[in-house]
Amino acid sequence: MRIIKTRFVLILSAATLFLSGIAAAVEEPVQLTQGKITGVQLDSGVQKFLGIPFAAPPVGDLRWKAPQAVIPWGGVRAADRAGPVCMQRGSSYMSEDCLYLNVWTQADSAAAKLPVMVWIHGGGWTFGSSSTPTYDGEAFAENGVVLVSVNYRMNGFGWMAHPAISAESERGVSGNYGILDHLAALEWVRDNVAGFGGDPDNVTIFGESAGGGSVYALLATPLAQGLFHKAISESTWITNTNVTNLASPNGITNSAQARGEEVIQAKLQELGMTDGDTLENMRALSAAQIMELGLEVSLIVDGWVFPESPAEIFAAGAHNLVPLLAGINDGEGLLFIRPGRTFASVAEQREARTEEYGEFAGSLLDHYVADSDEDIFVTEVDYVTDAMFARPTREIIRAIARTGEDSYMYVFTRNLNDPSQRSPHAMELRYVFNTLPDSASQTDQEIAQLLNDYWTQFARTGTPNGDGLPAWPAYDLETQLHQILGAEVGQGSMLRKSQLDELDRYFDDRYNSVE
Repeated sequence: MRIIKTRFVLILSAATLFLSGIAAAVEEPVQLTQGKITGVQLDSGVQKFLGIPFAAPPVGDLRWKAPQAVIPWGGVRAADRAGPVCMQRGSSYMSEDCLYLNVWTQADSAAAKLPVMVWIHGGGWTFGSSSTPTYDGEAFAENGVVLVSVNYRMNGFGWMAHPAISAESERGVSGNYGILDHLAALEWVRDNVAGFGGDPDNVTIFGESAGGGSVYALLATPLAQGLFHKAISESTWITNTNVTNLASPNGITNSAQARGEEVIQAKLQELGMTDGDTLENMRALSAAQIMELGLEVSLIVDGWVFPESPAEIFAAGAHNLVPLLAGINDGEGLLFIRPGRTFASVAEQREARTEEYGEFAGSLLDHYVADSDEDIFVTEVDYVTDAMFARPTREIIRAIARTGEDSYMYVFTRNLNDPSQRSPHAMELRYVFNTLPDSASQTDQEIAQLLNDYWTQFARTGTPNGDGLPAWPAYDLETQLHQILGAEVGQGSMLRKSQLDELDRYFDDRYNSVE
């Protein structure tokens, strides 16, 4: 193992990143396809442009439709404030009118042709936004890329499938609006990023958790072909319930249309709106009433966005072929599992797991039932880590590796709050964006600089390897090497292979059980 030695930089407090360092408004407007905008100039020399619309407001008759083109504006629009976040619980600055993005750049001119990185935030496809202070793009821009962060529809606005919506669609489908928003944002990048000094032919998508699930989706869908050229997925979030079929069960979940029909019917009956056109009544619901539906969110295999399930697309090698960097935190499950709040005994854990796995259990009980009551907590953390994040991460890495494109795997091990503990879910974010608090130690600052350097080097060249950076071997199916990232940097191999192999077997058996 090698102790990292990278340059130390002072990082601004995450809580003040969006507000500090502003020197003046940008005088020269940027010409977009829809009109002209100005942003603000930071003391670092970075320019930021906030709240740029990339699609028309998806409201009224556009609710539950693919994103439409922005209506052009006259004059010069001031892009100096982030747009509202998409509808979710617990936010005061939110709206259905939320399809906005932000740009950070330090390009001297539109001819700079800098690599472009497009950030997709996490939050279970139910919360979060591109304007979260952790995702401030100044450090990325200082490191030589154009950083774009995007909003997308979530909850019942981004994932609603329903027979009435499908009947209206010329393709006979519904749902996946969040993914269609990603595609619209990438089309906006293709058409406009050169004005910020970015290279539209060198675009890297990256995201974390549900954002990693979105990267997973964009790798799979043929609609994204050519819109990006590299991909980074942090803690890819794909579970046994967040991929569904549009109109039929898949062996684990009910169909997406059945899910939508159930919650809509209950809400319309509650409100006494059972007469008239169902779709008109659905669009007459307020945004707050849509949030009350509690719709389960998922990617939807609809024959269009996803001709087959993403797993089948990856297995067949029919996915988008680009270099990939992906990985997990070594203690992802720590965010979801709390000591003293899990099973009281091994017998209770075994009973729950046996019921969960049913006839498809195989040897999963050997891996995810503890040997003693004292080991239950660790076993549960490992189960969440593996089933929710490590398994789908390895799935896409292996899919890319089978094609001959380079893929790179990592395991992040640093815990900012307690370096003696494993790294929980989302812990890597402030390191990747180099937005650690002022109180962070020099070791943590160095780790942050290393991750930001690795990510930008990958966006620049398709490999994280470069001058002054610890060597990172490509992943291959034989050795299955991964990079360990933390206070120490080195390599490991065969990450939890027997557990992940068995989870793969379980998922395949369950999904194929209806065929």
